Amino acid sequence: LTLRNVVTGEVTRLKVDGVFVAIGHAPAVELFVGKLKQKPNGYLWTAPDSTRTDVPGVFAAGDVTDDIYRQAVTAAGLGCMAALEAEKYLAGIEVHREAAE
Repeated sequence: LTLRNVVTGEVTRLKVDGVFVAIGHAPAVELFVGKLKQKPNGYLWTAPDSTRTDVPGVFAAGDVTDDIYRQAVTAAGLGCMAALEAEKYLAGIEVHREAAE
């Protein structure tokens, strides 16, 4: 791997067995500002070991909550958790239906 310092121009060669490219990430949470609690770094807050937000019935998962791993596989897992938690939440809500005439 050949690296060039963009400030000094110095070129360094580094022997590696593999490379993981990190492109950076900023959560797209503009829609939720002022509506859902956020962490100091901008990601959405969720209860510990949950996808539950500070608003009852609202669950968040994936790139807007994960400020540690930031991987597709963890986003998918969190999405599954959110779906299961939402289903459980909805199952606990009493539904009132109008009688059909």
